[in-house]
Amino acid sequence: MTPSTIPITVRQQEVDRLGHVNHTVYFQWADHARTEFLRRAGIDLDTLLATNRVAPVVVEARVLYLRELRLGDKAEVSCEPLYGPMTMTVSLRVTRDDGSVAAEITQVIGLRDQDTMQLIPDPLQRLRSLAARPNLLEPRD
Repeated sequence: MTPSTIPITVRQQEVDRLGHVNHTVYFQWADHARTEFLRRAGIDLDTLLATNRVAPVVVEARVLYLRELRLGDKAEVSCEPLYGPMTMTVSLRVTRDDGSVAAEITQVIGLRDQDTMQLIPDPLQRLRSLAARPNLLEPRD
């Protein structure tokens, strides 16, 4: 497991009446993976908001469902950022333990200044300045 992946085991409350993971759960996993990615880089979201008055906001989110996950299945969620001038696009992949991809999730995230309620330009630079381990924020080649 790399600093940009988290393990998942499908829990009872995540399964719908058809016996597979409910569609909304994928968004929860994506949020968890993205938050954990930032935490591993040394960015605590509570401190980010309280001290710096900055909050990550989801501008757009999409899921492409490829393979079913069921109760007890194990998977991992990987998180790969791509930074733009005003937002970052986070590509997340849910990979089953057999190596097949169950879902691909894309989130467009902005960093919002809580005082002005405006997106902060150059999110990578801002995150680097706040991170204890800024090297973990860099996109992989």
